[in-house]
Amino acid sequence: MIQEIMDWKKFEQGVEIILKQIKNSNNKFSGVYGIPRGGLILAVRLSHLLGLPLLEKLKENSLVVDDVADTGKTLQPFRDYKLATLYLKEQSLVKPDFYAFTTDLWVVFPWENSI
Repeated sequence: MIQEIMDWKKFEQGVEIILKQIKNSNNKFSGVYGIPRGGLILAVRLSHLLGLPLLEKLKENSLVVDDVADTGKTLQPFRDYKLATLYLKEQSLVKPDFYAFTTDLWVVFPWENSI
């Protein structure tokens, strides 16, 4: 299977892209909620950079984040919130409001890599 390997440098590039999109949107968020498991690392990073709390539970005006919008099934319950993902795949049923990259490949994230 052909894969796209994301390293930490590309992760930070993706975070910067998403951060700019969020700042340009003029949305005001109460906090950042990461969908377990894949969204947690991105949620922590964005919460620090945006100066927002990392949420354990959704609140009104939460920014919901995940690593990838693949089929979109994971994101469907969160459609009433603003969504951010590192990757968007064309076949996703839900398109996030903010995303950094598009791909059709299986993505291996740096926190999934083993030495």
